[in-house]
Amino acid sequence: MTDRTQLLDHAQQVLDGTIALGSPSARTSALLTRCAFEQWLDEQSAPWSATAVKRPTTNSKLVVLAALKGQDIGEKAKQVWNGLSRACHHHAYELQPSAAEVRALLAKVRELEEAPTSGAEKG
Repeated sequence: MTDRTQLLDHAQQVLDGTIALGSPSARTSALLTRCAFEQWLDEQSAPWSATAVKRPTTNSKLVVLAALKGQDIGEKAKQVWNGLSRACHHHAYELQPSAAEVRALLAKVRELEEAPTSGAEKG
């Protein structure tokens, strides 16, 4: 079991109440899911980012991911990143993310992990 899989499993358990953290558990689950997504994105960009002069930004990684793995994977990853970023950031005037929203994002991260990662897809 990889670290990412463990993070996603813990995020699911927090949402299900198996791991009781109290309120607000949806944001905690979103943070765990975002950590797993960031690890996945780092792994996907490792072949080209190791030779970069500066550490690439997440947006840079997402652009290159779409170019190398196909627009479908790139767009899905961008949507997941944006959703997780919104779910993780706390503003006093906003409600915390719903458990359903975080569950959907968690499922999309699992889908990305299972998607083929060799070569660009047509999209």
